Amino acid sequence: MSKRGKNRFRQWMVRFLLLFSVVMLVSLKLWIHFQVDLLMRDIRSLEVQKNQLLSEREKINAQVKRLQNIDRIGRLAKEKLSLVNDPEPLQTIRLEDFEQLDHLKEKFAAKQSKAEKDYNLAGIK
Repeated sequence: MSKRGKNRFRQWMVRFLLLFSVVMLVSLKLWIHFQVDLLMRDIRSLEVQKNQLLSEREKINAQVKRLQNIDRIGRLAKEKLSLVNDPEPLQTIRLEDFEQLDHLKEKFAAKQSKAEKDYNLAGIK
């Protein structure tokens, strides 16, 4: 090959490499933009999902507060379970004489035997 032929080949090779580099850079830039667009779409969908979850969390917190309301609990206990809040204070029995204790035991045993007798009469065992 002559010097002129080698020179042309080098010019052609330089032009080819330059064109290939430009095409690769443009392709790389387009690929990066495509990847960024995909990530932005994912970010938007995750933000929407986050907002939905936060809204659902607020609804659940409001529902928990509503269910924890003491007035509501008292009303349900009264209506469904027939529980009554007794306003009378508890009474404490203080025995200084143990003979009174025997008297209370006998009284309690009599009440219990009467209740058992009533159950037996009703046919309940």
